[in-house]
Amino acid sequence: MRRRITSHERRSLARQSARTAAGRQLGAILLAWGLAAPLWAQQFKFDLEHLAAKSSHAVDLSLNGSTLQFAARFLDGNDPDEAKVKKMMSGIEGIYIKSFEFKQDGAWSQSDLDHVRNQLRAPAWQRIIGFKSTEDNETADVFVRYESNKKVTGIAIVFTGPRAFTVVNIAGPVDLDSLADLSGHFGLPKLEVAPPGMQKKLE
Repeated sequence: MRRRITSHERRSLARQSARTAAGRQLGAILLAWGLAAPLWAQQFKFDLEHLAAKSSHAVDLSLNGSTLQFAARFLDGNDPDEAKVKKMMSGIEGIYIKSFEFKQDGAWSQSDLDHVRNQLRAPAWQRIIGFKSTEDNETADVFVRYESNKKVTGIAIVFTGPRAFTVVNIAGPVDLDSLADLSGHFGLPKLEVAPPGMQKKLE
């Protein structure tokens, strides 16, 4: 399903991916503690390091194993929403985010986007959400990774704009009905997953 992404959706997706206080705070905490997470659970290659030098703002998070559980400690178990996120994180193998904002157009190339998208193809991956704005030259896609038994084992989110490029990989068993609870945390875009038959959207 395709529709034109609204200005509200563009601002929310880009800013929550690259500017959220949670993303900056968590990145600073992990850097200060010297916790470098291995990438064994990451399900596809980002290879976007060359964009960091061109960006005016960048988020680079790699959380798995002990670092993911360490991050979960900063969630308030007494808050209903954060308690849901904390419970959901117990089954996730890793969360990986690279998000860049630029001061000028043209900092990233079509080959950067193609490199990511070409890894997110059937039969392993299926796109469940796809937005494109030809007027604003922006795209937003959500992909799901399945095992042979149709169990969801990963999520990929790709957002691009003239001055923004964000890639997210959530590795491990993910309940799509609960995905909205996890979104908006750790620099993830705010994602609303509607019940079957209803429209799915990014905010």
